[in-house]
Amino acid sequence: MNELGQYFHFISHFQPDPRAIDLAHNVFLIGAVLSKKPDKILELGIGTGLVTLSLASAVKFNHKGHITSVDNWFDWNGKEPPGIDQLRNHGVVVVVSSEEDFLRKCPSDEYDVLISDADHFRSGNWLAEHLRVTRNDAFLFFHDTNSPEWPTLFTIKQRLSHLPHYHFTAESRPDERCARGWLFAINKKK
Repeated sequence: MNELGQYFHFISHFQPDPRAIDLAHNVFLIGAVLSKKPDKILELGIGTGLVTLSLASAVKFNHKGHITSVDNWFDWNGKEPPGIDQLRNHGVVVVVSSEEDFLRKCPSDEYDVLISDADHFRSGNWLAEHLRVTRNDAFLFFHDTNSPEWPTLFTIKQRLSHLPHYHFTAESRPDERCARGWLFAINKKK
């Protein structure tokens, strides 16, 4: 069984907290990475690590690309959660930092794909940094963009309305567990 087959076998048996993952859109993300074959992927917020492991599987299948995942372990009281060494063993560069600090120090036009699921209370405040660090035609994914519980994330869709985008919500298909929102956009700089 090849790397992708192993991943889909794993994912079909993975049982995370149902609030933590939207499997259909995780598969969409992986399909986007398999198709785009990016050189550099930036993941902001590791969470359960399922998305990170999924990205690593796609990169391995592509025989191309590097993943940088940034988290400050806020949800874990500053302590690295279990399973992070597994991600490192899959070639993921794990950076312990706040999303804001990392983005502000990051060079412009550095990444081909960006996934943001970090700092739900403030990350919408530095949306310009998300755009700055990604290249023209970069794929952007933002989680929890349909929840008024996090006002700065809730406004991201409106603030990116000038870019090609699609916003997945409960209305896109209720059984996909996407009521909290999953926004896909393409960074058009030219």
